[in-house]
Amino acid sequence: MAHFLPIISCFILAFSFYPLLNKIRKNRSVSGVSLLMMSFGVAQSLYFITFNLFFQRFYMVLPFVVTGMLSGVILYYFVRYNAARKQRMQLAGLLAMSLVPFGLLLNPHYETATVLNWLTYVGLVMSSIRVMPQTYKTIKSGDISNLSARYFSLQFVAGSCGLAAELAMATPSVSHILTFVMILLTNAAQLGCIQYYKSRPAMA
Repeated sequence: MAHFLPIISCFILAFSFYPLLNKIRKNRSVSGVSLLMMSFGVAQSLYFITFNLFFQRFYMVLPFVVTGMLSGVILYYFVRYNAARKQRMQLAGLLAMSLVPFGLLLNPHYETATVLNWLTYVGLVMSSIRVMPQTYKTIKSGDISNLSARYFSLQFVAGSCGLAAELAMATPSVSHILTFVMILLTNAAQLGCIQYYKSRPAMA
């Protein structure tokens, strides 16, 4: 089960991103989408991918590869459709900053395994807060034109698969377990927020 669930999670993640990407391409805009959420999605994926490759947990690499790549595609559309030069520089700086912690691997006083374990906890923090800017942006603007309820609901299902896969591992990673739990909580909150704004016109 620990092998099959990450693969299933990959397909669910791909389907979750599809309606969001379709809306962005159709509207030729990423308005309403939090770029901080997507930037953190790329950064945290790098940390978890490196950890799982180092410890040869190859199946657990797959969901993070999908998340990182598709979050990166949304950032590409941001640069293509919406970003001014200053915003592009800010995005490049943010992504570059996410690579800085890897510099600890060059320090001979730190073991590679220890550093990579630390980085997964940095990824945990990013997972914990990455959807929060999106939720704040949705509440502040009420703009759900580019948001897909299917994206957040399928992210929730994919997180459930990831959590089950991690618990089935011979040696579960605490940071991974906590990350998947936070994915469930934050995506459920954002999904509830979208449903609220969808129901408002009907209530008026």
